[in-house]
Amino acid sequence: MDISIIILTNQGEKLLGTLLDVIYKQKTIYKFEVICVDSGSKDKTVNICQQYPVKLFKIKNHEFNHGLTRNLGINKASGDYVVFITQDSLPTDEFWLDNLVSSFAEDEKIAGVYCRQLPKSDADCITRRHLNNWLTAGKNKRINVIDNWQSYNNLLPMQKYMFCNFDDVCSCIKKTVWEKIPFSDTYFAEDLGWSKEVLEAGYKIMYQPKAAVIHSHNRSLLYEYKRTYFCHRRLYQLFKLQLVPSFNHALKFYFSTIIPDTKFIIRNEKSVIKGFKLSLKNFLLSFISIYAQYKGAKDEKNNLPFKKVKGI
Repeated sequence: MDISIIILTNQGEKLLGTLLDVIYKQKTIYKFEVICVDSGSKDKTVNICQQYPVKLFKIKNHEFNHGLTRNLGINKASGDYVVFITQDSLPTDEFWLDNLVSSFAEDEKIAGVYCRQLPKSDADCITRRHLNNWLTAGKNKRINVIDNWQSYNNLLPMQKYMFCNFDDVCSCIKKTVWEKIPFSDTYFAEDLGWSKEVLEAGYKIMYQPKAAVIHSHNRSLLYEYKRTYFCHRRLYQLFKLQLVPSFNHALKFYFSTIIPDTKFIIRNEKSVIKGFKLSLKNFLLSFISIYAQYKGAKDEKNNLPFKKVKGI
């Protein structure tokens, strides 16, 4: 087997069938298998998996771990290359798999390749702007490698974070590299932690925009807080990144962004009613996001304990 495609599933009935349809319709020169690792789904996820020639493995919900569960999937894989794709992502075309995996032929030192992400058709304008302004939206290929350790060590925390960026929404890793550097036992950002390790071990990471998936979320306020909080705990842990160093900074950042955000919504949201609702939501979402960035980094800096939150 050339490729093992691993999908971690949980309550994924909404899009999983469509995703598997797209995967099995890929036009590719490679032989591939699909592995699903389900963590206690109670909807039709398992039934959907059983309708396709996938290898299905089940774990209990409380056993899920972003790093260790991926290691479990790779241990079940027979491919030389391992593709991760989330259950709510959809490849944009039938050449996605070839464009992703063939990237490794460019350089034997490439350890991982990650995809371009495009927003869903129902994404609001703020979600679209955030996604389109991030590293996973670029149209140009990038290959990162540490050529100069002094320059790398002199990077500011945000610069180092962007340099090490890697995204398991859709990515591919070389199994021989994973055998040397597996994913760590972590509650969040296993992809960033792995990328940082492999780059510091002398490997290269590629961003390949020719391989693209459709993926975005219109999340609830509570989910957004939890996700942002854990993200920034992990970013401080990995890079000492603290974008919002104090509560006063949080207030300052909030008031400096809310007016431009509101103007952006007015300009870009065609429906007056949708624009009004989005503006109201954004008043809360912006503060929640900024406060979660502050609180997450602060708690990690102070080494405060925390409990794993289901579904994050």
